[in-house]
Amino acid sequence: MPEKDINLLSKEEFENKPIGKFLSWALTAGKWITIIVELMIIGAFLFRFKLDNDLGNLNQSIREKQAIIENDSAFEKDFRQVQQRIITIQKLEKDQTKILETLSSISNTIPSGVILINLSMDKKICNLKGSALSESALGYLINNISSSPKFTNTTIGNVTKDIELDNGINFNLTTEIK
Repeated sequence: MPEKDINLLSKEEFENKPIGKFLSWALTAGKWITIIVELMIIGAFLFRFKLDNDLGNLNQSIREKQAIIENDSAFEKDFRQVQQRIITIQKLEKDQTKILETLSSISNTIPSGVILINLSMDKKICNLKGSALSESALGYLINNISSSPKFTNTTIGNVTKDIELDNGINFNLTTEIK
């Protein structure tokens, strides 16, 4: 017996009906949507390989830079220590220059007939302990220090007669350094 083709839905009538038109459109559009989605998935899969490669390169770059930083950290530490030492030395040189200028000013104000026994200084105060052979020598010393532009607020204390020196006077003098 020969085969017969049996079609329960007639093509002409079904395609002309609204549901047939919709199904025909949906099947055609569905194929294209499926193809586009599959292409997007393949593209995302390939892009993932690129991102993995970029991530590996970035991690390698970070490791290299960390190694450089770790190697340079000892140098940086030494450099900072040297900088700190330079700052300390500059400060000491500045203080030493100020002390030398103050000592020079003091030596210029001491008249003959005055002997210093002790001299102490800090940043703002200078204490002189000494002996003067006469009252006039002590007066010249006080006048010279008081009139010097390097010193202010000069005070004298503990003025006593020196037993060892005839007419000698022991004194303590305090002045502020400008």
